[in-house]
Amino acid sequence: MKVRNSLVSNSSSASFLIMKRDLTEEQIEYIKDHQKVGKALGIDNAETDPWTIRENQWALTGYTYMDNFSMYKFFHKIDADTHDADWGDDPFLPEDF
Repeated sequence: MKVRNSLVSNSSSASFLIMKRDLTEEQIEYIKDHQKVGKALGIDNAETDPWTIRENQWALTGYTYMDNFSMYKFFHKIDADTHDADWGDDPFLPEDF
């Protein structure tokens, strides 16, 4: 018999950080309103798996515990260059960047 002594989870997380200078004003607004825009673009789980989006003067960051809404795919649909984003487990956006 196998015994597991640790927490088992199917959850996942994802995050990004992107500088505002690399986005148009329209793209910034799309990212901030990603649920509504994602639904209009036909992205799966746009309404049920929202991302938490934060911003300061220079950047936007987002994170989610369930990454069924593909923010990477969303960036492509709004023509945001994903090479300019830092994709990682926990990008940090300090208040005074």
